[in-house]
Amino acid sequence: MTRIDGLTILVPVDVSTAESPALDVIDHLGTVEVVLLGYFPVPDQAEPAMVRDQHGAEAAARLDAVAADHGGLAETLVFTHDREATIDRIADEYDCDAVLTGGSTGQSAGVERVLVPLRGDVNLDRILAVVADLLLAGEETATLFHAVPADGDPTQGELLLAGAVDRLVEYGVDRDRVDWRLSEGEDPSADIVALGAEYDLVVLGETEPSLVDRIIGSFLGGVVDALETPALVVRDVE
Repeated sequence: MTRIDGLTILVPVDVSTAESPALDVIDHLGTVEVVLLGYFPVPDQAEPAMVRDQHGAEAAARLDAVAADHGGLAETLVFTHDREATIDRIADEYDCDAVLTGGSTGQSAGVERVLVPLRGDVNLDRILAVVADLLLAGEETATLFHAVPADGDPTQGELLLAGAVDRLVEYGVDRDRVDWRLSEGEDPSADIVALGAEYDLVVLGETEPSLVDRIIGSFLGGVVDALETPALVVRDVE
């Protein structure tokens, strides 16, 4: 497993509204780099430049205020017709490893327990690299989780989880900080959402080429939308 050597997280914030986002979770992630993306949605019939002329000053002030509230984060402001494409582009530009998202993103009194659902080998190296860097940068514990498909073999899930724990330990994570759980329920999505409520942060692996595809549909999109716990979506950039 290749070490990331410095975790970078992208945090998208809608600056078209005066409502301040709850981003407490990023203050509890240890030594990680955070890039704040302020995006201003532009209607299809309008030109971004025109909307920027009208709202640029207030949008920049809102973004500056959010960055200042969290220790002066790196920030970038975009007026866009396409939020998801902008997230992908900025994540590439800043070489971000993961994107903070979720139904109630950021509301957290602390991050002590992290849930890491694993579906299989897809994006597994990147997911474990992010989890390892996250744990080494802070003091969290992690639970690796796998839901066995209805026609699946539980022993394969056990091998997946046990092997993932071993790889985190090889990376330098104390074994006492990692455990695993296996579920044989009929609805893996529901299992992850229900279990996620018991944790402070969920780390999920992107299983499609981009966040655009993730949001359009797929297993992961449904889970992220249903989660109340803040979620980090690990990008699949290989």
